[in-house]
Amino acid sequence: MVAASSGTKLADFQDIELGGHDLKVNTLDWNCTGDCLASGTPNPALLLHRLQPSGLGRADGLSAAPSQKLSGVATNNFFVVWHPTDPDRLASLDDQGVRIWDARHAKVTMTLPLHNPKKLLYAVWVPNGHDILVTSASNINTLIDVRKEAVIKALPNDIETNQAAISPDGKTVMQGLGNGHVSVCDFPNFRPRTSLPAHMERVVSCKFDPSGSYFLSGSHDSTVTVWDVHNLMPVTTHHNYDAAINDASFSHDSQLLALGGEEQVIKINETMTGELAHEIPCRSLPLALCWNPQHMMLAYSGRDHGTSAYVNVFAP
Repeated sequence: MVAASSGTKLADFQDIELGGHDLKVNTLDWNCTGDCLASGTPNPALLLHRLQPSGLGRADGLSAAPSQKLSGVATNNFFVVWHPTDPDRLASLDDQGVRIWDARHAKVTMTLPLHNPKKLLYAVWVPNGHDILVTSASNINTLIDVRKEAVIKALPNDIETNQAAISPDGKTVMQGLGNGHVSVCDFPNFRPRTSLPAHMERVVSCKFDPSGSYFLSGSHDSTVTVWDVHNLMPVTTHHNYDAAINDASFSHDSQLLALGGEEQVIKINETMTGELAHEIPCRSLPLALCWNPQHMMLAYSGRDHGTSAYVNVFAP
């Protein structure tokens, strides 16, 4: 029986469903203080679920109803990502470009249209909190200066580019590629450093762990590999998912790794050994998942057969 870092057994966790969405929830993210979960769908709104101060880190701190609705966005919300240090600042990607939100006052503070022929897929804040890197389905990386509300550079690629991750020191960018490699470049100049032959199929998930010592690559070949940042060597590969990986996430203490994809289950493994710690059965294919950055709480989303959607939180 595997226990979380708090001492609570994962088998004793609750699986709480949150309400509010009626279409697939394709993006989730917790803010930096871990007390607010943002979710987005093809609906023209983002929903926020806030933890009650008396219930931080526990399932009973969440209400099924959303705490706040951010309205007035474009038709599709492709991705949401909170600011690395400001718990009330949120970026979203939609079919009109990039928006920066003041969540406290539920208003947009910046809108920057990006003229890409295909939709925007991923975004990651640069650790300085001033810039955002956006990746589109057109295989273009766009670096944006939020303070100046301007594009710093747009870099087209001749290969499929997927999720990117920027190291905590802001000097390195890792990015999953369609050929199964992970590109490693200097940042912010994107000077190529190396290309890691990581997987047999496209790499769609790429993230640093909270310590900045490791990063993961998740692939449609059904595996997730954990890498050492310093020597760029694989530490372990997680082989126990039986379908294509769509998302993976480190827990706040880096001890656990959650895997989700084209299988109706989320598997939580021990990060360094790859051993299964717990399984969460899902009603349908999980679309997105995200560990809380402060507490042992995992948020995940999916879509039932038809149009109804769900967002759940797995927590003590």
